[in-house]
Amino acid sequence: MSQEFEVRLFGPGLPGAGASAKARWEFEALRLTAADQEFSAPGRALELRGAGFNNERLRVAWRDAAGEFTLFLETAAARAAFAAHAPASLKAKLGLAQSAARRTDIRFKLGWAVLGLVLLLPVLLLLGFYLQADAVAGWVAERMPVEMEQKIGELTEQRIKLEFRPRTAGAAYDAVQALARRLEPPSRFKYRWHLVDRPEVNAFAAPGGVIVVFSGLLRQAQTPEEVAGVLAHEIGHVELRHSLKAAIKDLGFQALLSFALGDLASTLAGDLAAKLTELQFSRDAEAEADRYGLQRLLEASVDPRGLPTFFARLAPQEKGLALPAMLSTHPPSKERMVAMEGAIGKLPPKDYRPLELDWAAVRAAVGD
Repeated sequence: MSQEFEVRLFGPGLPGAGASAKARWEFEALRLTAADQEFSAPGRALELRGAGFNNERLRVAWRDAAGEFTLFLETAAARAAFAAHAPASLKAKLGLAQSAARRTDIRFKLGWAVLGLVLLLPVLLLLGFYLQADAVAGWVAERMPVEMEQKIGELTEQRIKLEFRPRTAGAAYDAVQALARRLEPPSRFKYRWHLVDRPEVNAFAAPGGVIVVFSGLLRQAQTPEEVAGVLAHEIGHVELRHSLKAAIKDLGFQALLSFALGDLASTLAGDLAAKLTELQFSRDAEAEADRYGLQRLLEASVDPRGLPTFFARLAPQEKGLALPAMLSTHPPSKERMVAMEGAIGKLPPKDYRPLELDWAAVRAAVGD
């Protein structure tokens, strides 16, 4: 006689909710005792299949002269005892039932894993974007057609006109346009230059060739070459798509979703006008824009010493309570200053073509 194990038995003469029974194998037959009654079933007559939420239980059924009986092996110990002493005639059926239970268990666990992944996916994407924000933003920007970036620039320009109301005439406006004509490179972008009345010493570039100059920059600069250095640097941000990458990085997961849905242009333009003055570029991006700006000045035959001279004059203000906007959004670190001055110092002597602008009149036009 084999080890006894507990089962729940249903059948004729038993309560509708079943009865707790003791079961054991005796040779080729399964013997059960429930409610002071004895039951017996030959092993070859038993039908086996999984039961329960994920087939973790085993259902055993048979029919005799009294009717149909069913028992459930609800514990792992009961299932182990049942299988350990089952007759050879039942081994094949038992193997099939156990295999079905394992397959169901695997599907069940896989389903929970997939559900967990779906629930965690937004968090994982956000974490991945945070850890690899620069790389992801660069990947998206590289795959964006120039036409779409141009569209972002146009939509952003509309917002800029509404928010800042740029000047459209006057000595200061004419000076910005003259500098633009001198500095603009052959480009895939169509440049648009705007002068706005803001006291901050700053300028910024939007994707697609939109560049905004604050009147405070013209007021602070002592020569047109100083402003030309700043504007050449901003052209570098446009040509190298730094503004686009920074905007994508700032929007984060929303930018990825919009890119996937094909609506990135309107998404970026929607917030870009308000955030352009706050976008921060990496040290590498600033260094790249510096190198590009220096090359652009040389190609335009503009004295490149204006930019480091301008930053050197602004740098002492870093010790004040309020950091000038040009230094906060385009930080002239010591490394940048040394790199710019070193690069300029290595240049061969050259007679640069002067920027023939009445700078005193320009500064007067912006309230100097």
